[in-house]
Amino acid sequence: MKKRAGYFPNFKSFMKKMNFFLTVCIFLVSIAIHAQAQTKQPAKKANKPLIKAHRGTIVTDIKQKVSKTAQLKYTAFPKIGTEIVAVPAGAITVGDSINSYYYKAGIYYVQNKTGYVVTLPVAGIRLKGLPIGYRRVPIGDKIYFYYFGTFYRQVENSDNYETIVPPETAVIDGLPNGYIIKKVDGTEYYFLNNTYYAEIGAPAIEGRIGYEVVTIIEAY
Repeated sequence: MKKRAGYFPNFKSFMKKMNFFLTVCIFLVSIAIHAQAQTKQPAKKANKPLIKAHRGTIVTDIKQKVSKTAQLKYTAFPKIGTEIVAVPAGAITVGDSINSYYYKAGIYYVQNKTGYVVTLPVAGIRLKGLPIGYRRVPIGDKIYFYYFGTFYRQVENSDNYETIVPPETAVIDGLPNGYIIKKVDGTEYYFLNNTYYAEIGAPAIEGRIGYEVVTIIEAY
């Protein structure tokens, strides 16, 4: 049988075109796969600024590690946060336009749905007289008073006393149970009611250990 003249006369040219076409297709598919993989990658989280806290109060004879015995003075007292079913007999109501407490013998209680919780008051609550066993706390030319986690100031030479924010550098002889320990820049502190207390050597206090109100600064 004779072969017809002109049978696949451009075979080589055809194969070159096919190879080129396949190469282009493979290239386009690889680009598409790479682009799809890129879109599936999780977005990188922005780095948050590092917060470093440090003490803003100059403290002498500070203890790097606390003894965790600040509550010993108030061993017989309830822990802050303890819930009871009824307030002690003779408790009075004190407060301001927003906050209301039951008070007796230096301890404050706030009512909730199921009972009464031992708490520490906000600043600005006034009392007639101070609880028995209070401590005088001198700072510069001012005298403050302290008892069971609460600081007071005298109101205009009267018998009235007002709760205040713990004053910086005040040194006290004990804390109510209910504090936690926080470490800041390598040093441990007692933390109670949003206030930091450093454990320090205090020769004037029984046991020669005191607890100083300090300011902790967070710096970015």
